[in-house]
Amino acid sequence: MAPLFVDSLKQQFHTWFTQQQATTEEAADLVELPDTLSLQLARQLETLASPEGYCAPVKASITEAIETWQTNLEAPNSFVLLGNPVEPLPKILSESIPRQTFPDLEILTPLDCLQRPLHPRHISQQIQKALELYPQIDLSPGDRQDQPTVDQLEQRQTLVIIPCLEQCFLRCIGGWEGIETLRDITIQNRHCFWIMSCNHWAWDFLDFVGQISAYFSHVDTLPKLKGEMLQTWLEPITQVVLPPPPSAPDDFPEEDSESDSPKGERLDDWQNLASQADGTGQIAANLWLQSLRIHQEQIEQHPNLQFDFDATDPHQQPLTLESVKPSLPSLPSLASGDLYILHSVLIHGQISRAHLALSLGESRNRIQARIQWLLRQGVLRENQGALSIQAAHYIRLKSELANNNFFVGED
Repeated sequence: MAPLFVDSLKQQFHTWFTQQQATTEEAADLVELPDTLSLQLARQLETLASPEGYCAPVKASITEAIETWQTNLEAPNSFVLLGNPVEPLPKILSESIPRQTFPDLEILTPLDCLQRPLHPRHISQQIQKALELYPQIDLSPGDRQDQPTVDQLEQRQTLVIIPCLEQCFLRCIGGWEGIETLRDITIQNRHCFWIMSCNHWAWDFLDFVGQISAYFSHVDTLPKLKGEMLQTWLEPITQVVLPPPPSAPDDFPEEDSESDSPKGERLDDWQNLASQADGTGQIAANLWLQSLRIHQEQIEQHPNLQFDFDATDPHQQPLTLESVKPSLPSLPSLASGDLYILHSVLIHGQISRAHLALSLGESRNRIQARIQWLLRQGVLRENQGALSIQAAHYIRLKSELANNNFFVGED
C-alpha cells in the first residue's frame, strides 16, 4: 500500500507543479482593466442592493425600536444609524425600513433630496420649509409640557425618515443651527418616530459641540461584514466576470477538509478581502474591483470590452477576468493643508467646494489647486459637484489623520 500511496502523492505534486507553472505564465499576461471596463463594473456595483449583512440587523433594530415606541409612552421616538463616511448610509437605511412589518404606518421623507443651501445660516429655514409640507408634523413654537396619555399611543402611526443628517449642518460659525432646529422638532413631535442616518465623524463632532447623543439616545452602528456576506453580496457580478470555481478533486475525499476544497479556497479569498476592508462594504467593493485583471490577448481579440449582465447564462461571456490578492492602496505624500481638506470632507460625508472653503475658513481659490491634485491622486472623488473620499483610501487616511492629532470618527 505504501508504494501506491507514494506514487499517488508524486502524481498529485506533479499536477500541482504543472498548474502552478501554467498559473505563473498566465499571470505574466495579466494587465489592469481598461478604463471602459472598470467604469462599467463600477456602475454595476452601484446598482447592487445593500448587503443583507447590513440590512437584516438594521431592520431588526428599527423594528424593535418602533414596537417599543408604540407600546411605551416613555420610549425614545428616534433611531439613528451610524456608519463610516464612505458607506451609502441613506441607501442602506431606506432598504432596511421594515415597511411590510408596519403596513399601517405612514412614512414621510421630507428631506430626501436635501442639499446644503449656499449660505449655511439658511439650513434651518430650509428644514422648516421642507417640514411645513406635512401637516402631521407640528412646527408651532414653544415646548410642549403636556403629560402623555395611554390614548396617545394609538396616534403613533407616522415615521419620518431623515436619510442624511450630515446635510443638515456645516462646520462653521452658526452652521449647526439646522441640527438644533431638527432636534427641537423631533422632541416636540413624540407622536412621530424619526429614523436618521449619520456618519461617525459627523456624529462625534455634533456630540462635541451640541451633546446630540443626549437627545437622540437610541443609536445603532452598522455591523462588520464577513467574507461569506461579501461573497453573497457581490455574487451577481462575480458569476458574470470571473470563471466558475474548479471542481473538487476526487483523490482522497475522506481526507479533504472544507478549507482545502476549491469552494473553501474561494471563501478564504473573501475572508481575506473582508479583513483588508475592515468589514466595510464599499471599501471591500473598491478593493475587489482594483484586484481584477484581464489577459492582454482578450483586449486584442475583443475591441468592444463589455459584459452582458442580462444574459441568461452568466458564464457565456466573451471576456473572463482574473483576480489577484487585494491590498490597500498607498497614500500619496500629503501636505498639512491636504489633511485639513480631507478631514473636513470626512466630517461632512460629501461637500461642495464652496462649503468646503467655508468650513476651513479659507478662500475657494486658495484650496482649489490642492483639491484638483487630490482628485488626480484618487484620494478624493467628485460626483455632480460633491466631493467625497475614495473608499479604498479610507483606512489608511484615517490612520494618517489620527497620527497627526486630528479628531477621527470612532467607527
